[in-house]
Amino acid sequence: MTTQTFKVVGITVHNGNTKIRFTDDMCRRVKQFAKGGAARIDFIDLPNEMNKIDALNYMLTHPKFQSADDQATISDTLIDKIKEYGKGGFTVKATPSLADIKARPRINTSVEDILAVVNG
Repeated sequence: MTTQTFKVVGITVHNGNTKIRFTDDMCRRVKQFAKGGAARIDFIDLPNEMNKIDALNYMLTHPKFQSADDQATISDTLIDKIKEYGKGGFTVKATPSLADIKARPRINTSVEDILAVVNG
């Protein structure tokens, strides 16, 4: 799961697509979407830096996003993010040094061993 946090969250409608957007720089994102011709650009500052799931939960309670369409968009995105985070991924416990890698024992594998695995 990512630990990335954001200061700003919002909804944009760009080329007919409604999406939740996360950023740390509201000014830059508003300019970007305005220049691109977005039909809607609504961003809010978060009370503190939040990850995507926390930001989406905050949006659900914010007065600016209480329309049925906004609530549905936020809820759908929240479900997707929970599923995405639930997959887990991997975490690196320690970054090995080059010396550690060189010190690993060699495994003597022949061409026949590889072919046996490939051919089943």
